[in-house]
Amino acid sequence: MSRRDLLRARRVARALLSPALAVALPLAMLACSGGDREQAQTSPGNPSGDAAHEAGPTLEVANAVGLGNARMPRPGLLTGGQPTNAQLEALAEAGYTRFISLRPEEEAGGGWEEADAAVHAHDFDRLAIAGAGDLTRENVEAFAALLREAGDAPTVIYCASGNRVGAMLALKAAWIDGVAPEEALRLGLDAGMTRLEAPVRQLLGLSGSP
Repeated sequence: MSRRDLLRARRVARALLSPALAVALPLAMLACSGGDREQAQTSPGNPSGDAAHEAGPTLEVANAVGLGNARMPRPGLLTGGQPTNAQLEALAEAGYTRFISLRPEEEAGGGWEEADAAVHAHDFDRLAIAGAGDLTRENVEAFAALLREAGDAPTVIYCASGNRVGAMLALKAAWIDGVAPEEALRLGLDAGMTRLEAPVRQLLGLSGSP
């Protein structure tokens, strides 16, 4: 409270209240004002509750734990390469609740997630996409069904590098969601598609080369 406000409060108090209250009221207002300032100064440096530790399911979290080729083509959808067990658990602790692998179970470095999901009680699905030959309408429809089931839940989709993830997202966008082929291709590239760009272009009816 400024000195001018304090003097104004005293004049009003003298007009309406007893002499004792005329002194006490402005002092009480000043004390409350000081308390508010102290709270405003200390709160940002001393957050409480969930805000103190909640990083949330962000791209920054994925980069911090070292997930390879981490991308976020849309909010709440993280794409990238194969996570380690420790990386997957760190992402789950950060708020990601659903994990989808596009790697066949026998690929090197994968195949352990089903057992891990049973122990740690997070949602895990596998849709085996070994390469360009698996970019079929049937597989894209199965992929779309998994994403519909995930809804708005923070989701991680991965393969070995993000290449297959980007390809499947591009085809889903065009074939299922009705997105224009050029825009669908950009989505796939943003999500990590690299070597599969040429066959995806062909499937989308786009001319030109990567």
